[in-house]
Amino acid sequence: MSRNEKIAAIILGAAAAVAVYRFFNMPADEREEFFDHIKERTGKLLDDADQTVNKVNSYLERYDHEEENAWVDKLYILKRMFRDLYASEK
Repeated sequence: MSRNEKIAAIILGAAAAVAVYRFFNMPADEREEFFDHIKERTGKLLDDADQTVNKVNSYLERYDHEEENAWVDKLYILKRMFRDLYASEK
């Protein structure tokens, strides 16, 4: 699997995981609003694929530079990446 395919899998997998978690913890009207946000944001990320890949590559380079056993730092990098990609103004 190429690096770009891994990036796409990470983005889509994260979107799916977040959506499922939130789905089971919110009322129906909020579910609709949440899914609209995820669909819109994922569409924008895919429309600007070059910029998205560059952004993700930047985070993954930071991730790769961390020591092998620095799991907390690595998780913090991934958290910032997903927050950057899917953040909301709300």
